[in-house]
Amino acid sequence: MTAAAPIGVDLLTHLPRLQLRFSSSASLVATDADDDPATLEWSCKAVLPVWEPMDDEEVTEGEGLLSPDVSLSRSPRDDGEELTIFKMSGLTLDLWRIHRIYDSLDSRSSDYEHFARLFDSSGDMGLHAEVEECLIGGTHVVLIDRARLAPAWRGLGGVGRLLIGRLLRWTTNSAALVATHPFPIDIPVDERDDTARLARETSVVQKTWQSLGFEPVPR
Repeated sequence: MTAAAPIGVDLLTHLPRLQLRFSSSASLVATDADDDPATLEWSCKAVLPVWEPMDDEEVTEGEGLLSPDVSLSRSPRDDGEELTIFKMSGLTLDLWRIHRIYDSLDSRSSDYEHFARLFDSSGDMGLHAEVEECLIGGTHVVLIDRARLAPAWRGLGGVGRLLIGRLLRWTTNSAALVATHPFPIDIPVDERDDTARLARETSVVQKTWQSLGFEPVPR
């Protein structure tokens, strides 16, 4: 889904002001049967600071930026607001240390079930043999669970691709493999029976990821 940019606001002029934020969490030691210290949950986002307006022109600009489709969420700050325009989250697995790959995936969101076929206990590193033979190096697998760009920023010539590519540089440093499951998550659950729409919008998402170098994995 895309949305028209607010009247009087050129969103691309605000692109240089975006800031990238990261957070992650991993257990020091296993706390239960489903926990594994070799898994790292992470999230990252791109935010746009919006300051208190100084004149009428800035008031108009600020009102446009606060339109619903411009951000995924808003949070206050001392000198204005901060708009989250992109979010991405996932899981990183340390292949040399992880002991229960399937348990680690199963204990989290059902979204991670899509990644199970990448792994096989018979592989040297816990990956499926056909996947391993394509790898050059690295010790981690990065699984991207969700990535979402605010609707007004879509269709502007690759803002989503730019943010994904830049954020992946920071989150995939020693990755042997980076994987995602392209899906149009903005389609409401009760509307996913429309197979034609689902296929059409899934194709758009897949093309975005393929433009970043991702390749489909045979089923």
